[in-house]
Amino acid sequence: LQDYRWKQIRMEALTNQRLAYGFNKCECCNDRESKLNVDHIKPRKTHPRLALDLSNLQILCEECNHGKGNWDTTDWRK
Repeated sequence: LQDYRWKQIRMEALTNQRLAYGFNKCECCNDRESKLNVDHIKPRKTHPRLALDLSNLQILCEECNHGKGNWDTTDWRK
């Protein structure tokens, strides 16, 4: 996930959320203070074709993202 296309999609996900709420937040716990990650709802490991699909991305804090892991496909977006 170091290529230019991923960085573009990641920034688009963050920008879209900021435009919707006026700020970025974890879509699971609503934390606005922690480091935020762009999470793949359906994991890249099992759904590689969705790796760069904006509709498969959600913003999670580091703690929620690590807790979710590759086995959970919960879509926390409201």
